[in-house]
Order: sequence, then C-alpha cells, then structure tokens
Amino acid sequence: MLKKLASLVLAIALVPVAAFSASAASAPAAIKVEYNQKAIVFPDQKPVIRDSRTLVPIRPIAESLGFDVDWNEQTRTVTINKGTSNVRLVVTQKIAKKNGQTINLDVPAQIINQRTMVPVRFIAEALSYNVNWNQATQTVLITDEQATQSNATEEPKDNSATQKPAANETAVKLIDRTTIKGRTFTIATIGLYRVSGNVEPGSEVVVTLEDNTFEVDVNADGSFEFNKDTYDGIRNFTLKAEKDGKVDTYEGEFVSNS
Repeated sequence: MLKKLASLVLAIALVPVAAFSASAASAPAAIKVEYNQKAIVFPDQKPVIRDSRTLVPIRPIAESLGFDVDWNEQTRTVTINKGTSNVRLVVTQKIAKKNGQTINLDVPAQIINQRTMVPVRFIAEALSYNVNWNQATQTVLITDEQATQSNATEEPKDNSATQKPAANETAVKLIDRTTIKGRTFTIATIGLYRVSGNVEPGSEVVVTLEDNTFEVDVNADGSFEFNKDTYDGIRNFTLKAEKDGKVDTYEGEFVSNS
C-alpha cells in the first residue's frame, strides 16, 4: 500500500514537468533579421508569421538600411525615401508604389502592436535588397543587391545592347513638364484635386491618385485638365502619357490653394 501511494505521488509530481517540456519543445523559435550579418534590433514588435507569411516591422528595417520613414495617420500611408527612391504603401492594401510603379504584396500591410508590418518579400521588391531565409536559425538574411550584381556581372560582350535607348528615353517629350500643374483645394474633409498641362496631341493620358487610376480626356491641341474630389490628404500624383508604344511618366506634388 505504501509503495502504491509513493508511486502515485511521484506520477503527479512529474505531470507538470512533462507538460512544460512538451510545451517548450513545440514553441516556435523567435524570428531574427540580419543585414549584412549584423542583427537588426526590434524594440517592441518582433517579426511574426501570419497565414504562412513572415511579416516584419518595416520602420526598424528600413531605417537600418538608411531609409527615411514617415507615417501619415490620416491616410494610413507609409512613405519610405532614400536618394531618388520613393516607396509608398497603404495599410490593408496588397499593393505598394515604387517611383510610381506598382508592386504586389503577398499579404496586405497591417498594424500589429502599433507597428506597420509587411511581408518580408517587400524588402526585396520595394527596397531592392537580396533577402534569404535560414531555416535552421529562423533568420531573415538581408544583403546589398549591388554587391551580388557586381560579382555576377561581366563586361558585356555586345556593347551595342547597352547603348539602345530605353522606352522612356525616346518618349520624354510626350509630356510637357513645364506646363504640368497639380493643385488641391480643401472643403471640410473633402479634397478637390486638379492636374492640368499639355502632352503631345493624340496621347492617351491617365492620372493616378494613391492606388486609383483615372483616364483623362485630351484636347486636340494636347491640353488637358483633370478634376477629382475625394478624401483630403493626398499629396502626390502620377501622370502617364502613352502614344505609338511610347510611354512617358511624370511624378508630381499637389500645391494647396486652400
């Protein structure tokens, strides 16, 4: 009887230990991020996995890469700048804009613990860095893209291929940049936006505000005026003209007349 009682007490004592050990074994390892083999520190919100996608806080990473990061609470827009590179993304949307060009995200940017979180692929596609994953150490590895390119790029065998003008270089005259004006007027919380100017006659023109694109009527002489009312807070616009396979793009800022 005494032996049975001792065995029961020992079994009960071991249950919490076994449960704790199983829990510790199944707990996922913390995700780490390194840039050129140097760890990036996250002061509060850590990288997480959501819907089988690794999400990382964009501000600590972008700032570690030398970018300036701004947040617009009203439009819930993150703006990332470095040199001539401008990236904008809106929380809950699955697209971002890099110098006016659209980038598709695996999952939407989202707010977790007051931090904007983006899929790790965004670092590669929007900020132009190499991104790899070390499964053994659960680490996101970020390296400079130019370093890899310099090692992989040889002197071109056919120099004539590098001398061909890009499509934009042959189409810069589609938009008369000296005439383009962007104005915004504010009434209560409504923003009234106007983009006007001149393009080459016969061009097809579109204006992009945030992630919305609008076709614009062009007069016979190439002049146009686009007007749109929507929410206040939009500060930039993209103007695109296309004719005979040539494309010209102009990035502009609105000037407030309120």
